[in-house]
Amino acid sequence: MRTELTFSPTWAVPPGRTLSDLLAAKNISCDQLATSIELSRDDLDELLGGTAQLTEHVAHRLDGVFGTGASFWMRREEQYREQLKGLRAGVDVTHTKYTQWLKDLPFADMVRFGWLEAGESTADKLATCLSFFDVPNLDVWNRNYDEVKEAVAFRISAAHAASMPATAAWLRQGERESARLECAPWNPEAFSASLAAVRSLTRTKAPEIFIKELQTLCAAAGVAVAIVRAPSGCRASGATFFSSPDKAVLLLSFRFLTDDQFWFSFFHEAGHLLLHRNADSLILETSEDVTSKQEVEANEFATDTLLPPEFGRRLPEVASDFKAIMRLARDADIAPGIVVGQLQHRGLVRQHHFNNLKVRYNW
Repeated sequence: MRTELTFSPTWAVPPGRTLSDLLAAKNISCDQLATSIELSRDDLDELLGGTAQLTEHVAHRLDGVFGTGASFWMRREEQYREQLKGLRAGVDVTHTKYTQWLKDLPFADMVRFGWLEAGESTADKLATCLSFFDVPNLDVWNRNYDEVKEAVAFRISAAHAASMPATAAWLRQGERESARLECAPWNPEAFSASLAAVRSLTRTKAPEIFIKELQTLCAAAGVAVAIVRAPSGCRASGATFFSSPDKAVLLLSFRFLTDDQFWFSFFHEAGHLLLHRNADSLILETSEDVTSKQEVEANEFATDTLLPPEFGRRLPEVASDFKAIMRLARDADIAPGIVVGQLQHRGLVRQHHFNNLKVRYNW
């Protein structure tokens, strides 16, 4: 297993990778650097990822910040572009493996969600998709996706097969969005302590309010919470991984548009971060089987954290009483919809009973 989850080719390293290392070593934030070298945050992100070319003007600005010399950065840029040129030499838009890959990707949704531009030709489409994944060719994409599949813990519906390319696209967009979130260093104790406040957030109905608060609470403990809509073929409702040794990512798809499903997914993934991180690795253990030991443990963690046992024991008493459900939710400091979800899950009420107490969302 690798010590860092990344979609970038390890043998064509952009100067932005060196720049990221320097930022971490000198404890400089991306926002601070963007201001110092007179770039927008979006332009800096493209530079760090290697999609934007490092110019002589920027090289001199970097020299002013790090004292490395402008020529150092220009040499790194030249080396990177030469490496990419060699890696891209075998890319053939007419080759079956590339045409099939483009067909398998949820390209229409990726455009509709604003992840990438549509392009005017098949060649443009291929170049855009390779750039989105930050890979020079399909061989590198296959290698990176194999490692991602081994490294990330999914929650997927057991009734449907997940599309590997669609899930990879969702994960990549999650990586891109989480990179924009500034976080304190990963602190599992602080993250665990924050979950009581997160539980109270379940009573806030408006996503435009609670998502920002959720991200702020988790970022203080080193967890970047990213919400990314699942494209067609992606069955994942959540995933967790470490984008760097000090930054955990908790990715949610909001695939099931009710409050009980959303919050259970969040606490399930929180359980993976706290229970299943391998002490010898910076990447979580993988379990694609929803009945595996890790998935059962994460489910139990989510249940007991959302509705602690002293409240869970009261569920049979409230199963037939609207007002009793509301009282239990108030006492447990959670949304009534979560109580309803637990009643339904435990078979204490039918699946359609009390659904009016759940909050429903739309994109």
